[in-house]
Amino acid sequence: MKIQFNILLVTLLAFSLSSCSQKKLADGTYQLEVYATNDLHGRFFDSLYVSKNSYDVHPYSLASISTKMSEVRADSNKDNVILLDIGDHLQGDNAAFYYNFIDTLSQHIFARVMNYLQYDAVVVGNHDIEPGSAVYDKVEKELNMPYLAANAIDTKTGKPYFEPYTILNKNGVKVAVIGMTNPNIPNWLAPDLWKGIEFEEIVTSLEHWVEYVREKELPHFVIVAMHAGVGDAETNSKENPARFVAENVKGIDLILAAHDHQVIAEKLLNGDKEIWILEGGSRASTLSKASIELTVKSGHVVATNVTGENIAMTGVEPDANYMAFFREDFLKVKEFTNRSVGVLDNDIVSRDAYFGSSAYIDMIHTLQLKTSGADISFAAPLSFNTTIKKGVLNYQNLLDIYPFENQLYVIEMTGLEIKNYLEYSYALWVNSNPVKNDHLLNINKDNKGNRWRFIEPSYNFDSAAGIKYEVDITKPEGNKINIISLADGNAFDMDTTYKVALTSYRASGGGYLLEEGAGIPKDEMENRLVKRLADIRELLYNQIQTDGSIEAKKLNQWKFVPKDVASKLAKKDSQLLFK
Repeated sequence: MKIQFNILLVTLLAFSLSSCSQKKLADGTYQLEVYATNDLHGRFFDSLYVSKNSYDVHPYSLASISTKMSEVRADSNKDNVILLDIGDHLQGDNAAFYYNFIDTLSQHIFARVMNYLQYDAVVVGNHDIEPGSAVYDKVEKELNMPYLAANAIDTKTGKPYFEPYTILNKNGVKVAVIGMTNPNIPNWLAPDLWKGIEFEEIVTSLEHWVEYVREKELPHFVIVAMHAGVGDAETNSKENPARFVAENVKGIDLILAAHDHQVIAEKLLNGDKEIWILEGGSRASTLSKASIELTVKSGHVVATNVTGENIAMTGVEPDANYMAFFREDFLKVKEFTNRSVGVLDNDIVSRDAYFGSSAYIDMIHTLQLKTSGADISFAAPLSFNTTIKKGVLNYQNLLDIYPFENQLYVIEMTGLEIKNYLEYSYALWVNSNPVKNDHLLNINKDNKGNRWRFIEPSYNFDSAAGIKYEVDITKPEGNKINIISLADGNAFDMDTTYKVALTSYRASGGGYLLEEGAGIPKDEMENRLVKRLADIRELLYNQIQTDGSIEAKKLNQWKFVPKDVASKLAKKDSQLLFK
């Protein structure tokens, strides 16, 4: 015991001497500028890759961010500038896909652009777990800055799988950046993608890490960079808790949010302290900025003043030096994107999927049933408003048709569970009282009143194939679905167990259609699982390669009724959504 006590005493003395010997800040005022991107979703280039005879480009990309940050660093004391990314960068564009799965030997394009742009830290988003550990482990090693996620815990060690935080020294000012990923990942992604990791809820994890960092590192300013949405201040939302954190977790000076693609610059009260929350939309459309002023007296920060804003990238010209530096990467992605994969026999229009049986979704249903051998298929529209013309398909077309890396799963469900699942889906999809409210769909105007949009995410609007059914829009929620028969005319039975094909996202709990709709507890899912198949886009690619072509054929296995009422309202809502 005496030896242990002496060791402890030496350790405490060493820590005390180290703390005392730290150089104190001279009295005065210190300025910092914090910039952040979020939800880039692979928007490293402004090009559409496939445009050969025109100059169509995205209105913004990291090339525009490069322009803006070059200006910032030229105009400001660059030692006072901090640049962070708040996650979801490894999915959503062929540039990310190419380096995730095609060229796996070269340094990943994301790591290269982060290093080039001199980011100070990067946060892990839920879509950054989606490519699997081979990708995110490789990216972490290639980044010149820490990859942060304090609440992603390695089950073997009990410690964070990624770096929990980083300390940035800016002219003597110690800035702590604590990173948080979205703890809802197990409800969205297949377990093999995050094997060996557990995800703690943000508030619980933050309370620990803020206290730890404050005591151990003695920072002058603490930033929480969370890949989670803003939510509301009254609810500790698992997925979107930023406002709740701002009002309830002590010791934070600034919150950078992400995930829900909102453009937010607002401040909330935490006791008598104002906490800014910033979020910059998605795909490099907006650069968040916090201007920070610290007043130091007797070596201590006695006043902190923060002002937040969002800087739109629309009209900001791409950085020519950036584009030239990554020219070879761009050309590799473009060549891959334009590679012919087969022929589409007829046009696909994704917007048709919201109003009844559609060639777009029924093509996915047919693929899922054929490749899985399931009795019934569930699928939702993943592209809001995409048109693919018949003719030769390239890989960009496949990404437009199916933009996410979802695997195909087959699970067992009873007939009653299938009906309840569909009731839940259409309750998200269809207006609760279409006749009274004069809308077929569950839509309203956005916060600015400029455009109509779905209230719920349309990627949760699952329809079914393999059964014939009607959706009576005049019936109350929970009683709209009338399943007539199986697709082959045989009887559909509420007590019979069927094999159902659906995405890994849905099987993992995404959208809560299984848990809250069908009433299947999450811990039952492993026992229900019959098959795990490949990525659905890969299955689509393989099918087209095998057959040489694919037909997007309507199955006409379901419809909205009464037909005259539904048709009238559908026409109106279509004009509102897609004008």
